[in-house]
Amino acid sequence: MLFSSHTFIFGFLPLALIAFHAVRIYSSGAMALAVVAAASLIFYAIWNPPYLALLVGSMLVNYGFARRLSVRPARWTLIAAVSLNLAVLGYFKYRNFFLENLALVSDAFSIPGSLEPLFVPLAISFFTFQQIALLLDVRDGRATIASPVDFAAFIALFPQLIAGPIVLFREMRDQFSDVRAGGGRGLTMFGPGVIVFLVGLFKKVVLADSIGPYADTAFSLVDRLTFLEAWAAAVAYSLQLYFDFSGYSDMAVGLGLMLGFILPINFKTPFRATSMLDFWKRWHITMTRFFMLYLYSPIALSLTRWSQEKSFPGVFVFVVAVAMPAALTFLLSGLWHGAAWHFIAFGAVNGVGLIVNHAWREAKLPRLPGAMGWLLTMLTVVVSFVCFRADNLVDAHAVLRAMFSPTAIILPNWLAPIAELAGLPWQTLSFFATGSYTLRLGFWIVLLLAVSLLSYNPVERFENLRSSWWNAFFVGAMLVLVLGLLDRPQAFIYFQF
Repeated sequence: MLFSSHTFIFGFLPLALIAFHAVRIYSSGAMALAVVAAASLIFYAIWNPPYLALLVGSMLVNYGFARRLSVRPARWTLIAAVSLNLAVLGYFKYRNFFLENLALVSDAFSIPGSLEPLFVPLAISFFTFQQIALLLDVRDGRATIASPVDFAAFIALFPQLIAGPIVLFREMRDQFSDVRAGGGRGLTMFGPGVIVFLVGLFKKVVLADSIGPYADTAFSLVDRLTFLEAWAAAVAYSLQLYFDFSGYSDMAVGLGLMLGFILPINFKTPFRATSMLDFWKRWHITMTRFFMLYLYSPIALSLTRWSQEKSFPGVFVFVVAVAMPAALTFLLSGLWHGAAWHFIAFGAVNGVGLIVNHAWREAKLPRLPGAMGWLLTMLTVVVSFVCFRADNLVDAHAVLRAMFSPTAIILPNWLAPIAELAGLPWQTLSFFATGSYTLRLGFWIVLLLAVSLLSYNPVERFENLRSSWWNAFFVGAMLVLVLGLLDRPQAFIYFQF
């Protein structure tokens, strides 16, 4: 049940909102939290009912660990809890990847026959990481949780369950307490929530899903792409991913506001970034925060202290305490996105970009002009997104080779007169097959690039959204466009993680 489907918008969502607010107003806040938790579990079960048992089982086990850690924060209890979570995630998401690569190392590990494909439970990476973060916070005294209803509502809350944001319990604890006490924001944020949700829906249905077919076509022709086609493919997919994920992130926050909850912002116009550090403060903010808080920072801090105690030279300290933790963090971040080498390559490209960024700052080199910084950042991001989108490393290499090979500059046959005047080769191309098709793609690229760079994101200023004729016209126009395209629902890209 997609956020952009008729079933969700006209069925599940109205029923869930009415049930939650009715129970909150006429019964009790605690019962309202139980209602939203139950509705969220139903929402998850609709995808694949058998895997509801996995989600519920994971929640029950982790609630038990959280209660144990709150009473006795033993280190080995935390290790056992985190290990169990990672083992379950590893089995469902990485088992086949690990065994296939182990077999490549040595015939001794070869598996007779073929591995049965495993169905990866929806959102397993998200709810696993969210529960790991909670366990770590409970162990360190940054969070306490007593109510199983609060725990269930926190983990299963349907606006963020499937693809984030990865929420910390400290961000929801007081909000849940206010609801249970009969307070909370109630319906005061309902109007802004509707606007934010519709903006996200527009981004997904009208923008991302309109340019998506062009990117899909291009990446099905990786061996035949020329220089210009490869760049068009890479930019088209980058824009598709941008608006797909931006749309989901807005919709999640909008849904939270309709329920009276403020979820963390996960997306802040990242294509305006002028450095890789800036980009990762804007893109998938809560995932970056998770890796920084619970992986990069502890490792970097430990290695920094060790390096200083040994009085190592500055360059060595940078390599050990900054470059190595950053490389490890982003390799694991890439693996988190998917069990395949091209996802690891995606993480590696971003890791190298960040290490170069850190090294530049550490060396106190002159700050790059904004335009140059933006260009280098976007080049790195687009290259990493090619790895992200390709079906495998071979396909990613084929696209990147065409993108950076001047000999691949070949114009389409419908530009033959221009090609002959410029002394460039021309031929019938697979992707730029016709002028009309190419012009439509060019229109979407220019439009979406302009929107990504020039428009502001309402989710960042939702407190300022008020009833007005302009907002009514804006929302009405978006709604008309969205309703006309709801018959072509496509899953969000981040649903696969």
